[in-house]
Amino acid sequence: MQNPSANLLGLNRQITLKRSNRYNYNSKADSNDEHPYSADATTSTSSGYKSLLAKSAGIYLTSTIALAKLGILGEGYTYASIAQDTGITLLTSVAALIFVKVITKLAADGVLEARDSRKIIHTLSAPLFMLCWPLFSHEIGARFFAAFVPALQALRLYLAGTSSDDNGMNELSNAISRSGEKEEVLGGPFIYVVVLFSAVMLCFTDSLSGVIALSTMAAGDGMADIIGRRFGKNNKWFFCKSKSIAGSLAFIVASSFCSIGLASWLIYTHAIVVALPMGSLVSRILFISVVSALVELFPVGDDNWSVPIAAGALSSILVY
Repeated sequence: MQNPSANLLGLNRQITLKRSNRYNYNSKADSNDEHPYSADATTSTSSGYKSLLAKSAGIYLTSTIALAKLGILGEGYTYASIAQDTGITLLTSVAALIFVKVITKLAADGVLEARDSRKIIHTLSAPLFMLCWPLFSHEIGARFFAAFVPALQALRLYLAGTSSDDNGMNELSNAISRSGEKEEVLGGPFIYVVVLFSAVMLCFTDSLSGVIALSTMAAGDGMADIIGRRFGKNNKWFFCKSKSIAGSLAFIVASSFCSIGLASWLIYTHAIVVALPMGSLVSRILFISVVSALVELFPVGDDNWSVPIAAGALSSILVY
């Protein structure tokens, strides 16, 4: 016959063990809830940002298509031209995303240094995009389709700069910021795409003002940094020790060649009409590049907006 006291003792032990297990389970659940950077939370957050990006892109593009169909973006829009602009918008958007992804991947793998990947994206993004402008229709509303590309990049940068460290967006911020800090992408890189968006909306293929402004910002400023860091250590300007003569010369050469090359391409494809003869156009672009290089030497705000504003203002007066 079993001892009742022993049975009671065993029952108490079982109850205590169950309570202990329940406490441990709840503690683990609470611990997981308190750590938003766990694997599951990170995946959920990453998916949330990608979902927001996709929804925002869909709203922008569908709204633009609807406005084009209603004739608000131009009375000349037909179903064929809407399809053309929509297709080119998607094509250039995917190409832009692939380009940035490739560079950021190379930086993440250590193939490129962060400062080099940043400047490669800075130097090539706007010129490569402008090469695609003749593919859009000649409707005045085509700029709203084209502006989708920098708008999408602006949203990506905003999410990268305001998101948590481990949600899948840090690869982008590491590649395009000087220090690798995610908040830095809301500075120069974000201003860059805002200027690109503004140039598309205000100028696009109406004139060369936007082309020249973006060329000086992208190619000029980008090459000034790349060449200046490598060959400008012993030839600093006496009034601006952070800038070099080599960098300024690279700025003038790169912005001039980029502006002239893109202008020639856009004129050749009949995307832009210019009244000036080519010789006069080249000399004026060279003058604008020199003045823009001087603006870049003086620390008046961020050169991602001071340089293109100066170039755009001059080109609106000198180039027609």
